[in-house]
Amino acid sequence: MKHAALFGIVLLCGAMSACSNHMDDLNSSDIMNGSIRLSHEQVTLHAKDSPDAVISANGDLQIDQKSVETSPAERELLKSYYENAMMIRTDGIATGKAGAAVGAQALKSVAKGIAGGNGDQIQQEIDAKTKVVKEAALKICQDLANIKTNQDQLVAQLPAFKPYDNVISGDDVGDCQKDQKSD
Repeated sequence: MKHAALFGIVLLCGAMSACSNHMDDLNSSDIMNGSIRLSHEQVTLHAKDSPDAVISANGDLQIDQKSVETSPAERELLKSYYENAMMIRTDGIATGKAGAAVGAQALKSVAKGIAGGNGDQIQQEIDAKTKVVKEAALKICQDLANIKTNQDQLVAQLPAFKPYDNVISGDDVGDCQKDQKSD
């Protein structure tokens, strides 16, 4: 669960700007080690040795601040990429909130367990809350897989998108899913 929970915490912090490098932008989040930035109704992709690519909610694509002409099918893929990237933020915040609820439940359960002497119940209550965190984190893994699918399709169809072919790798998706299964 470390990848997905980490995504959740990072995204929650980014959305709240408490741990963002961009303290002036309360609605921005960086994911995938800064390779994807979500802000101002756009998704910005950073790829090594390439200018930034910006995808808007309506599927517009700009590379190096220049509009890229796209077909209707490519525009739909870009919209889907945008929507899935934004879902990572939404699901990350949900995961962060679920994680905070685990902490709160742990404190309540320990206090109740100490007062009542029922240690077995503590673990059961915490396990129930932890399950919610895992389910929320699995959504992040699915969001990553969806973006990877969009990314691969865009690379195959849109030559200008080729430099962004590894913003999310198959290993990123696999590691996220493996982490969920191992917890």
